[in-house]
Amino acid sequence: MSIFTRIQQFFVGDQPWAGRIRFLIFFLIPVGGLSFHIYNSIKSGAPFAMDKIILLYLLSFIWALASAVYYIRDIYQTDTDTPPFRYFLASFFGIFVPRVKIKNGTIESERDMVEKIGGPAYLDIDAGSAVLTETLTGPANVFGHGKKYFMPNHERIAEIVDLRQQEGAIPDLTVTARDGIQVKVENVKFNYRIWDNRWENLYKGKTVPRNPYPYSKQAIHNYAYNRAVKLNKADQPELTPWLDAVRGSIIGIISGYISDHRLDDVIAPKEQDEKKHPRQIIHGKAFLSDFKSGLQKIGTILNWWDPGEFKCEDPDVQQRFVTNWSVDIMSTIEINKAHGDAQKQAYEELGRAEAEAELLTSIIHALDGVHLGKNKAQTLQNLILMRTAQVIRALNTPPAVDQLSKSPEKPSSDNEHKTK
Repeated sequence: MSIFTRIQQFFVGDQPWAGRIRFLIFFLIPVGGLSFHIYNSIKSGAPFAMDKIILLYLLSFIWALASAVYYIRDIYQTDTDTPPFRYFLASFFGIFVPRVKIKNGTIESERDMVEKIGGPAYLDIDAGSAVLTETLTGPANVFGHGKKYFMPNHERIAEIVDLRQQEGAIPDLTVTARDGIQVKVENVKFNYRIWDNRWENLYKGKTVPRNPYPYSKQAIHNYAYNRAVKLNKADQPELTPWLDAVRGSIIGIISGYISDHRLDDVIAPKEQDEKKHPRQIIHGKAFLSDFKSGLQKIGTILNWWDPGEFKCEDPDVQQRFVTNWSVDIMSTIEINKAHGDAQKQAYEELGRAEAEAELLTSIIHALDGVHLGKNKAQTLQNLILMRTAQVIRALNTPPAVDQLSKSPEKPSSDNEHKTK
């Protein structure tokens, strides 16, 4: 660092060491000199001479300090003189520099001075948070997890970003389908977080340890400066909250699909393929490149979401749908019943044909090796009738197990002995 840079830092620098040197030269040395001169004058009885000049200097210094504090209070419209006075001491003399504690995306200490006026300040940032500072002309620095980051006096905290996974929901949403019927969507849930390009490259492999709170400076800038501006209840412009921005993108997916399809295609699809189900189609739209790039413009990535439940609350439409579904179900039942009756009749015919074939086969086998005698025709007729009668009797005779179960039980020998 050159001598001219050091001189410049001494007069207008915002580093604490430069402010402490100014405090030493402009305040401590004059006060010490005045005190020493007054002490020597009282001790020796000499008249006061230099003390008037030093006293005048100190009075001028106090007047300049009071004017500076009043000027700072007038600019930032603070309620008391304490924040402007402390800001002047911290920025010009490098003493009483506030130490800002940032945790879970919020400032936990020194909120008034840092939020209203700005640096200088030391930033203690816990894991899960990031801080974007800016000057009057644009963004300055992005600070992540760490202790005692120095924020100079020409910077202020623009955004405190929560790097943890965020959760959101859309409890109730009403969309008009293409046929003019309103569809109610309930219980839509999602979670999201700050975008980091390492998810596309570095974290593809399972072996690479994942940073629990990743972020990129570009994503922080997009989060802070690319969100839309809306009017609040007081008709004052304000930046759209992060949750509302993500919620609006998801509502756009659901509303776009429902408005392009009929009610029957939304809540009662006829396709059996799960990939063609409306919920699956809507869910997949959130992970297309166009939608992902739209969220990346505000520094966000959507991790997971549930499209919710679709239904229609119009009782007339519900009754009509129940009627249509009942007709469809009854027609399916009748078709299945007719198919079952046809199969039953076919099986009966098949069983009858098999029985006739077995009968003829048994008769043929029974004639093998039989001596027909002189009257062959009569003998053959008698054999066929006899074999047919045997087969019919065998078919009509119940199984042996059933006969045993139906026959009366014989008394035991003990019972017979008692009877005798």
